[in-house]
Amino acid sequence: MIPTPGPAWLRDVALAHRGLHGPDGPPENSLPAFAAARAAGHGVELDVRLAADGVPVVVHDADLARVAGRPDRVAATPSAALAAVPLGGDPDAGGVPTLAAVLAALPDVPVMVELKHDGVRRGGLEAAVAPVVAAHRGPVCVASFHPGAVTWFRRHAPEVVRVLTLTHAPERGVPRWVARLLAERAVVRAAAPHALSHDVRGLPTGLTDVWRAAGGPVYAWTVRDADGLAAARAHADAPIFETVRP
Repeated sequence: MIPTPGPAWLRDVALAHRGLHGPDGPPENSLPAFAAARAAGHGVELDVRLAADGVPVVVHDADLARVAGRPDRVAATPSAALAAVPLGGDPDAGGVPTLAAVLAALPDVPVMVELKHDGVRRGGLEAAVAPVVAAHRGPVCVASFHPGAVTWFRRHAPEVVRVLTLTHAPERGVPRWVARLLAERAVVRAAAPHALSHDVRGLPTGLTDVWRAAGGPVYAWTVRDADGLAAARAHADAPIFETVRP
């Protein structure tokens, strides 16, 4: 298992999970949250889905219930309509931004773009994200729990930096068979990522130890307390964090 060589920032830059957000700050995955991360000298991790018009938009959930108190489904709503919904009910936070708008606002900040899939099918989201990421001149990578998504970029857009996200327990929306496969080295070889991103609660693992020994970088997600930060420092190269600052 030989890691694909990637940029140095994959080892060095802490990423603010969905931007710097919180109860007393801007909402998650909002332009103000990303601006706050940039101002604090951190990189950014964000989530991306397809709007109804095929535009990649930055939002974690499949609907707006949690982030805006509305039932609108992202996949059934055009990007312009999503942009008009105030996140967290705060007009100053703006609405759901497009990926292109976020990257334009972060020209010099490392960004991890996590692709959110509700099932096992892939291809449409990847094909829409690839040209947006490729056109960005700043440091950026794509990441996914779905090994097929990472493999898609290896085959169709090999110039894009790839991160395979791993977990010790299936995330909501991640089929159990996919979660089991994620632990297999054969999947890592097929996806040929530049880095791994592993749930901090499951570190260390044999896979991440072998990966790091071979020179591959590991991100630890999501670090929310001092214990998680200590685990990330001991068993990974950089954290994806919220609540606690690295």
